[in-house]
Amino acid sequence: MAETRTLRILHIEDDPADAELAGIALEKAGVSCLIHRVASRKECIAALEDDGFDLVLSDSHGPDFDARSLLRLVRARLPETPFVFLSGSFYDNDPETLKAEGATDCLLKDDLDALVAMVRRLLAKSSPG
Repeated sequence: MAETRTLRILHIEDDPADAELAGIALEKAGVSCLIHRVASRKECIAALEDDGFDLVLSDSHGPDFDARSLLRLVRARLPETPFVFLSGSFYDNDPETLKAEGATDCLLKDDLDALVAMVRRLLAKSSPG
């Protein structure tokens, strides 16, 4: 059954193909979402001017950002919004440390079922009743 609520997702990802795969996985699962992808720190700062995001997905590294600095940047603007790292690997970042520093979760890009499950939990938690 398709979700009735449309999630607004900020996706910080420099690889358009990876971002598309995440969106396709959510769409196939019946999750209605509007994804705003940004590929750089500068684009992320501009996107954060909009406070209407329900979820932030982020790679753990990019051409001009690293996990910890990006997490601090987003948390300063959206302290209560779920923030999930969706990365190919966490070789230079310990997921438990990232969670202790404010990440909601750390998922691998090759396990998009985990992303879908996490988004469903988010939707269930935020549904009235």
